[in-house]
Order: sequence, then C-alpha cells, then structure tokens
Amino acid sequence: MGTWRIARNLLPAALPAALAIVSLLPSPVAGQADKTTPAGLPSIEILAPAAGAAVPPGKVLVIGRVKGAGAPSVEIDVNGKIHQKTPTSGGGFMATVYMTQGRNVLAVHAGTASTERTVTASGTVTYRYHPEVEKCGGCHSGTAGGYVVSGRKDTVCYQCHDRKDGKKLVHGPLGGGDCTSCHDPHGALNPALTVAKAEGLCVMCHDQPSSQKHVKESKAVGCVKCHEPHSSAKDFLRK
Repeated sequence: MGTWRIARNLLPAALPAALAIVSLLPSPVAGQADKTTPAGLPSIEILAPAAGAAVPPGKVLVIGRVKGAGAPSVEIDVNGKIHQKTPTSGGGFMATVYMTQGRNVLAVHAGTASTERTVTASGTVTYRYHPEVEKCGGCHSGTAGGYVVSGRKDTVCYQCHDRKDGKKLVHGPLGGGDCTSCHDPHGALNPALTVAKAEGLCVMCHDQPSSQKHVKESKAVGCVKCHEPHSSAKDFLRK
C-alpha cells in the first residue's frame, strides 16, 4: 500500500468524556429497532434495508443472514400478509419483496426464530443501497461457505473505488484496511453510506477529553469542514 502512519490523538479514551459526549451518538428511533428472538434460537440479522428507512414503494431488496443453527431457508413477510420462502447460502439470504405506500413491517423467520423491523415506503427516500449490492459475488467469494471477507476489506473496496490513502497521514481505520468501520457495504441512511451522521460517526471513536472539548467548541462547523476523513498531508488530518 505505500508508506503511511496512523494519525491519532495523544490520550486514550476516558469514561467521563465518553459519558459526556454520548449525546452526539446516533440514537435509535422509538419503534424502529429490530425485534429479536430469545437466546438459544438462530440469530437472524437484516442487513438491508435499515430500520426506519424510507424506500420507494414497490419492489424492495432484502438482504440478511442467519447465525447459529443451520437454516436451509427463511420465510419473509410484509405486514403479515405476504409470505415468501427464500433459500439461504452460507447463512446469507436475499429476496425482493413488495411494499405499499406508508408503514411496512418486514419480518424474517427461520424455524421458530424471527426478527422484524419497520420500513416506510415513500416518495421521499432516505435509504440508499450500495450500487450493484445484489451482486454478492462482486465482494464475497465462495459464498457457499459464508460471506465473511477475510483479510483487509479495502482490497475489495478498491476493486471499484479510487484509493483514498495516498497522502502522508492516513485515518486509522482506513490505514488498517477497515473501510466498514465508517461505511456500510450494503446500504445506509446517510450520504457516502456512512454508518452514522458525520459528527455522531466521528465521536464513536474520538471521545477523548481533547476531542470532547474540540467538538463542543466546533460542532456547529462540522468535523469534515476542517478535517479529511481519509488522508491528509497535515497533522490531525487537517484540510
């Protein structure tokens, strides 16, 4: 990859600072978190669309995985009315469902295990899928054995995306090849498919006392107004 060193703050995270800054973290919206199954049953995770997403009415792509006891298939329903049986491969599943205008409850079942989430079908779209997300093999090889991306994740991302690590100082997650620390590879509610909105995303890691003070004084400006999120030639990844 070329020479790089990871930019970091001087002090480790401290509990008081973390508690003080937690208000900036993305919080779940009431009624939008997944309803999960009791312990001991297979674990079902819906990877896309996100809870609380707003998508166009009509066909909606559902992506997920089942962990634990082997499940050869899952059943998917929308608003308890439309049932669709979908085979799993390596624990993963993908299917297209139909959602009508307004609130829709998406549920996935594997035997006695189930999970559900609320998705809104609307002309105002808030959720974006990763381009060509339906082509699993583009990022995952040997899907029959599972969908884990072994090694550095950026080797997969750079198959399509331009490199972002070309400057002297590289942001820690990117330097370690872990693009998915900040970006969701399937889809997200935020621009650039980030897992949280800009400032909430940054304080998921930058919760040291120095960062707490800096965010408090500068939050109206926004972190990426002054800092590069990927790499920079200046200290503190300044622009």
